[in-house]
Amino acid sequence: MKNLSVFVFLLLYSLLFSQNRKAVMQITYETRIISDTLNRQNVQQYEMILLCNATESVYYNREAKDFYTRSDKTAGIVTTAGVIPKYPKTEYSIFKSDNTLTAFLPVGKYIFSFKEPDLKWEVLTDTKKVQNYHCRLAKTTSDTGDVFFAWYTEDIPIPEGPFHFKGLSGTVLEVYNKSRTIEISAGSIQKNNETIAPLPYSSVVKAKTKKQYLEARKNYIENPSMYNGNIKIFDAAGKEITHKIKDRLQKINVFLD
Repeated sequence: MKNLSVFVFLLLYSLLFSQNRKAVMQITYETRIISDTLNRQNVQQYEMILLCNATESVYYNREAKDFYTRSDKTAGIVTTAGVIPKYPKTEYSIFKSDNTLTAFLPVGKYIFSFKEPDLKWEVLTDTKKVQNYHCRLAKTTSDTGDVFFAWYTEDIPIPEGPFHFKGLSGTVLEVYNKSRTIEISAGSIQKNNETIAPLPYSSVVKAKTKKQYLEARKNYIENPSMYNGNIKIFDAAGKEITHKIKDRLQKINVFLD
């Protein structure tokens, strides 16, 4: 009951002051993705932050936020275009405002932004506790055809969650796809009054639709130089390793979208 009363207070506070774009809550999520189903031992793991109030939110990686908000970018990759910054491994983010989800997803050295379609949820009968919160199970199919399940709690009555898994009558604490190649789970949940704002990316391509982004990603996988300025990359010994990008990209068959 203590947790419930705290978050009811946060929700009421949020409804009164959300126009100031101040968060009332921060949830840290752990993400596990098996990007290559032929190599399930290779698991990508990273941490994401959700800052939210009742109407707005931003979902991002802390390393990416630190990188894009500082003026002095760390350099370290040798290319034919000179030494370029070593970008964070996890660059994507989601910004929600006025019931609109804007996704920022990388394609090569660019960040594509587009409006993320709303999910249609089916609430199931299953229940369980997640971190002492009473949760219900819901199911959805993304616009790209993947089936996802989400455990959400009405103890935190804010329609929030990781990535684009939002719109339920409570906050999503766990989500995974049918094949279990994508799993996201909440870690710490705490108060936070930071300003909610999109990450200040340096190169953003505004796509008219998500389909346009998906086409760009497909073209990038087939020809990585298309969205990398046709640069060539070398290792510390001066050996060209540009081909390794294409080899790595073509093994990816699981996407978080």
